[in-house]
Amino acid sequence: MKTETHDAMSYFSKALLRFSEALAEDESNPLAIDGSIQRFEFCFELGWKLLKKMLLDVEGIDALSPKKSLQFAFQLEWIDDEQAWLSMLNDRNLTSHTYREEYAREIYSHLPRHLKMMERLQNRLMAIIQAA
Repeated sequence: MKTETHDAMSYFSKALLRFSEALAEDESNPLAIDGSIQRFEFCFELGWKLLKKMLLDVEGIDALSPKKSLQFAFQLEWIDDEQAWLSMLNDRNLTSHTYREEYAREIYSHLPRHLKMMERLQNRLMAIIQAA
């Protein structure tokens, strides 16, 4: 496994901890909501890019987009719910490209589920790395 892949896993793991911390903040503070959404965006970006690196390192698959990375990861059973991940991609796109209060509140309500999915991915990929 390439050093870059190990580094990507480390960055993803650290970002997940920060995302979890943000979600623990009181949601009555608008900064907690905005911060949680921002950390979700970071985690999603790091997660799909980690998938891309691992797909290439482990399987020789060059996935050029988040959607393709998720599709291949699902086929390989690295993720167990492709639709949940595609929903996560949609949420990331909405928060990254458009800021609207109603989107922010709705997406914030999805974040605990997104965090759990990312933690499952982290565990699965860590097992693959350790087995390599």
